[in-house]
Amino acid sequence: MKFEQIIERIIAINHAWKLARDDFGKGSPITISLREQKSSWQANLLRLYPEASFLALATDSNMHDEALYSVRLIKPVKTSIGLKSDAEHIPKRLAESLFTNQELNKYFNKEV
Repeated sequence: MKFEQIIERIIAINHAWKLARDDFGKGSPITISLREQKSSWQANLLRLYPEASFLALATDSNMHDEALYSVRLIKPVKTSIGLKSDAEHIPKRLAESLFTNQELNKYFNKEV
């Protein structure tokens, strides 16, 4: 799958996750499934395109109920919702379960 297609998929799943969270609550099975699916696609993006993406601490984590990382893009990408310089947030705990410590260090230590 192409880089831009993965980003579009992450955006779509993120929107669906937010709708499910609002309609069914953050603990509902569909909400949890969508959040985990989004995180899995974000992991795929970082692994398949490490030259075009990286992780950064989310600067707005204090507005959420858990610590978040931001999946950042080296160059902004035109998407169906406009120009994006990130591929949404990923909960820190999910990132730590999806990546090894070596991968986390690799994705955080980017020269941008």
